[in-house]
Amino acid sequence: MLLIIGLTVFPTSTHAASIFEHQNTTIPISQTVEDVVVIGGNTNVAGTVNNSVVVVNGDVHVQSSAHIKGVIVVIGGQLEQEEGADVTNDVVSISFDDATVNSLLIGSGLIFGIGALKLASSLIMIILPVLMVAFGKKRTAAWVERYQVAPRGKSFSMGFFTGLLLFAISVLLLLTIVGIPFILIPALFIFVALALGLTVVSKVIGEQIRGTGDKPEWVRVGAGAFILVSAINIPFIGLFIFMALILFSLGITTTWMVSLLRRRRKSTNI
Repeated sequence: MLLIIGLTVFPTSTHAASIFEHQNTTIPISQTVEDVVVIGGNTNVAGTVNNSVVVVNGDVHVQSSAHIKGVIVVIGGQLEQEEGADVTNDVVSISFDDATVNSLLIGSGLIFGIGALKLASSLIMIILPVLMVAFGKKRTAAWVERYQVAPRGKSFSMGFFTGLLLFAISVLLLLTIVGIPFILIPALFIFVALALGLTVVSKVIGEQIRGTGDKPEWVRVGAGAFILVSAINIPFIGLFIFMALILFSLGITTTWMVSLLRRRRKSTNI
């Protein structure tokens, strides 16, 4: 469509005529035109076309006497070119047969599905830390304050080894049919860890934003989560940010669980 508009609005030459038709069109041997644009009709080219031939929902027949110096674009039709025809540029032919239509439907469905999934995931990643702070109140606030000052290197290292362990466990569960349902346990652990880590990082980022010092805590966390999710959606760079967030989340969650186990052991020994 852009090509058609460009050929219509910005003709390449004002001295030679261009043909724009909505019916069957023939360019005889003795005729020379700049452009040929046909919508809803067949085209027979025997003469000279200095620029492009664009045909939508129609067939194109290029005779041996034709000289086409530009590109040939056929959308929704068939292209037949006789031997000896002089075509000096590219030929683009898109036919709307069943295979093409199915491919377009599947491709557009995948694109729409991936976009909807990314949008839903982004909204969840923004809303989740806000809900944890709003409803967790003092317990969540104390937990966040504790781990937002935790050593970053230790958290990432712990998260890396925890991730390897979860990956190994998931592979072993997938290899056995009986263990497949239990793969939800590592997935649930990763989801909980991500929620906790997301809350911590969102609060750290939100406290750095000017003008949020006198705002409620859930507002600061929401602003930080919005900035973090926006960075994650940046192509290529966002993947590394998301992986770093997962490692940090796994690290602080594992550290928290280890500390809980140590406290229980001490209490039982006493």
